[in-house]
Amino acid sequence: MSNIHNLSIEQCVLVALMTVQNSLETVMNDLDAECFYAERHKAIFNAITDLSNENKPYDVVFVEQKLIETKHHELVGGTEYLMRMFTESPSSFYSLESYVAELNKFKSHREVEQIGQSIQEKAKDLTVPDIHNAAENILSGSNTSDKAEKSSFTFEEALKRAGEQLIQKAEAKASKQYTGVKFNLPHLDNVVGTIQRGHFCVIGGRPGSGKSTLAQMVAIQTAMQFREAVLVVSAEMDVETFTNRCISALTHIPYDNIHNAELYDGMMRDFANAQERFNKLPIHIEDKQKPTIAEIHSYARKAKRNYKKLGCIIIDYLQLVRDPTKKDRYQEVSSISRDLKAMAKEFDCPVIALAQLNRESEKGKRPKPSDLKESGQIEQDADQILLVHPIMNSDDEMPSGVTEIIIGKNRHGKKGVVRVVDRLDICRFSSIRSDEEQGLGGGV
Repeated sequence: MSNIHNLSIEQCVLVALMTVQNSLETVMNDLDAECFYAERHKAIFNAITDLSNENKPYDVVFVEQKLIETKHHELVGGTEYLMRMFTESPSSFYSLESYVAELNKFKSHREVEQIGQSIQEKAKDLTVPDIHNAAENILSGSNTSDKAEKSSFTFEEALKRAGEQLIQKAEAKASKQYTGVKFNLPHLDNVVGTIQRGHFCVIGGRPGSGKSTLAQMVAIQTAMQFREAVLVVSAEMDVETFTNRCISALTHIPYDNIHNAELYDGMMRDFANAQERFNKLPIHIEDKQKPTIAEIHSYARKAKRNYKKLGCIIIDYLQLVRDPTKKDRYQEVSSISRDLKAMAKEFDCPVIALAQLNRESEKGKRPKPSDLKESGQIEQDADQILLVHPIMNSDDEMPSGVTEIIIGKNRHGKKGVVRVVDRLDICRFSSIRSDEEQGLGGGV
């Protein structure tokens, strides 16, 4: 029996979950049954998660009904204990994340305590031939991850896996199946290559440069051509704006006309046809200002449940994401960057995060990856960094209609500069066909 627990905090968490609608979504990435020490609390939490997975409310009435169905009602102490929890627990939903962090701390310490006890018991067994190796095996088995994936390979095994992956990619490419995301800009795609599952791609640019447009082209291409689900976490623009921009790109109706409700000369017909034609596109939008990284995890899990798998996750934009568990902004951005990289692997799809440039980056000068705002860890974690750089006329400093896409980092392919035509009036870019204008191969 361990003394490393706090039953009052466990009660507060359960009461908060059963009190506030959709509260589990905010902490589900950091909370599981093992965070609870008391068996009755584990049973209550499992009832809550079962109801959530069934898309049912998980208030105290439904939780009690679920406990009766699963024959755990008596284990938790029946109706009397559930009512006592609500009476004795001064729970606040606004403290839920702090409570969950405490439960995770207790859980980690109990795990280490259990490892120590196992090693202590092994040490007493004098029949073990290599006690150091036995202890090391106990330590190496203390993986707290939910995944039980193989992570240690001989080179022979590694070669076999690499060969199998190569064959799978070649077959998918030959049959025009999904292997990763592209921008639907042939010259850019030829330089960058396919942004594969597990890649973390950052698109940087100044406000109004077109970085959201580039990410939006990825979303439309992935959803339309491959019918793969796309999760868009739109922290900057509201859901109506994002949707209208997509309709503008799909129909070539100028965005200003849609935004200002000035539809004429057949535009209304085209808009109505687009609503009917594209309403089944598998694009899932989460419109949340300043989401936490834990909320983004829960959005991704929810989308994966709904669509079975994800083709791409887009974050617009990275500097608006928060991690309240970190004390300063440097630690916060570093943690968020690492988490987004890990999400790409966890959900087996590309994660594309938009990012602002530093104010200090000189306007008109070609940007570089170090110009990304709070860039240190982002530069390190990203597989690809693309920088959107509109070219201005030298005489009046007005947009020239051409934008440079600078591939400043490409861990799996070439770096270089590709020029594209601005069609920001219809929320698109289009390719420039001249090789000379592309500037391929020029490292930046």
